[in-house]
Amino acid sequence: MASSPIEEIKNRLDIAEVVGEYVQLQKAGANFRALCPFHAEKSPSFFVSPVRQSWHCFGGCGEGGDIFKFIMKVEGVEFGDALRLLAKKAGVELPQRDPRSAQWETERKRLLEILERACLFFEKQLAASLAGQEVQKYLKERGVQEESTAKWRLGYAPDSQLGLHDFLVQSGYRSSEIGRAGLLTRSGQDTFDRFRGRIIFPVFDLNSQVAGFGGRVFGRKEGEDLAKYVNTSSTPVYDKGRILYGLDKAKLAIRRQDFVILVEGYMDAILMAQAGWENVVATSGTALTENHLLVLKRYASNLYAAFDRDEAGEEATKRGIELALQQGFQVRVVAMPAGKDPADTVLENPEMVGKLVEQSQSVFDFFFEQALSRHHKTTPEGKRAIGEALLPVIRKIPNSIERAHWIQRLARELDVKEEDVQEELLKIKAGPSAIAIAQRKAVLPKTRNELLEERALSLLFRVPEVLGELQEPHLQWFSIRSREILAGMAKNPSLEFSLLEQSFPADTVEFLRCLAMTGEMEEEAGDAREEFLMCVAELKEIAVRFRLDEIAKEIQKAEEARNGERVRELAELFSELSRQLQLS
Repeated sequence: MASSPIEEIKNRLDIAEVVGEYVQLQKAGANFRALCPFHAEKSPSFFVSPVRQSWHCFGGCGEGGDIFKFIMKVEGVEFGDALRLLAKKAGVELPQRDPRSAQWETERKRLLEILERACLFFEKQLAASLAGQEVQKYLKERGVQEESTAKWRLGYAPDSQLGLHDFLVQSGYRSSEIGRAGLLTRSGQDTFDRFRGRIIFPVFDLNSQVAGFGGRVFGRKEGEDLAKYVNTSSTPVYDKGRILYGLDKAKLAIRRQDFVILVEGYMDAILMAQAGWENVVATSGTALTENHLLVLKRYASNLYAAFDRDEAGEEATKRGIELALQQGFQVRVVAMPAGKDPADTVLENPEMVGKLVEQSQSVFDFFFEQALSRHHKTTPEGKRAIGEALLPVIRKIPNSIERAHWIQRLARELDVKEEDVQEELLKIKAGPSAIAIAQRKAVLPKTRNELLEERALSLLFRVPEVLGELQEPHLQWFSIRSREILAGMAKNPSLEFSLLEQSFPADTVEFLRCLAMTGEMEEEAGDAREEFLMCVAELKEIAVRFRLDEIAKEIQKAEEARNGERVRELAELFSELSRQLQLS
């Protein structure tokens, strides 16, 4: 019996099958390989080892781990969420320590069931009812293909007071539960289906479970004053300030391309994705929030805002951009043609979207264009208004050279001295600048020593018997970390990872899994023992040559100090090490 739910999940699930649900795997000897889902690449460098139940990218990102680490990365969730997701997949029941937690999970499961039933009801109404056929005709006119209707599970809510409610009651759910799921509304003493007479856009959580709905009015009756869109209000399973429409479908594409296209509407997202831009998401009937951005930051650090060009759209863009900058995103603005939203643009000319994305502006170009188009830069009042709009943004630029560029441009546009712009800039309090925090640290290339040590450790997984031959003279040429690893491996000469996990911390175990997979990837084994000894010999040579250089410098200092005895001692040591180098 497995010692814990984690081990039981690992025993029941095949990592290749789980990973294969997210990426297309190809057989490669004992392993599988694929294009890495965590960075853009043209040649597959992502390997999955069914034997070791681990994965690793040998390309640009260098990520790797077990089945839990993969789900955490690909779903953008914490360990607890990954554990629950995999437990459900494996059919493993997790212990419930807190009765309140068990009660909440039961309620959550019940609400998700109701929402799924509601989604099926709406889909059936779209497919089979007379009104649904009119909706299908409308969707086709808007450019939505049948494949997209199915993929996004679009539906129709009949224009009846309690059609959905009665269906769900007949399915065994209580009115109070249906209300808790956000599907009912009240007017005076009367209760109504919240989404009656509307085209339905299901909103999914990251696990592709229906969490809520958006509804667009269809067939407006004369004299009625209905909101164009109605969205699910906050429920125990739906938080519009966190959920982004389409992210469940877009997350892998966003991670691969390292940028997300953010749009406002459901139709914008559907038609953009249909045109090939799979890395698109939309806010679900709300303004972009800090929590939205925190979720997106798990997948990419570059954000392309593609909102409407009307004044409301531009203001929404500006608010969202300011939040994104504070969260450390690199932001660009995709300017739609005047009076057009992304859905209109795709419908008229799908190829134009690609050009607009390529021609996207830096966020600061956008702000300049916006301010200059709204105020007269030749009047004192216009100059002041433009400065008030742009200076707070310029103030947040962390790089002084880049900031100087925009100061120069603002001075040039307003025909004023740079000193005057600088003076006004100093009056503005510095806002938070998470941009600097988000700048990625450069990864230093590995030294020859590090490469040799990693190669030597990798070879031991092919010839573990060599561990018994290692003596102190061999070990002294390795780094302290590698010596500790070798000592731990010697205690578990079978090199079974179930035993190594008990000897090393998690990061070291992951490091060793990567090295083991490197050896498995090689088609020709060669003489691993001989290559291991060659690695040790080269490590020795590097260490000796480094020591000889040090001694030569010490001899020079001793000669300058006229310390003859010290010179003779160092010269003898130099000669001895030189002989060792010649013999090795």
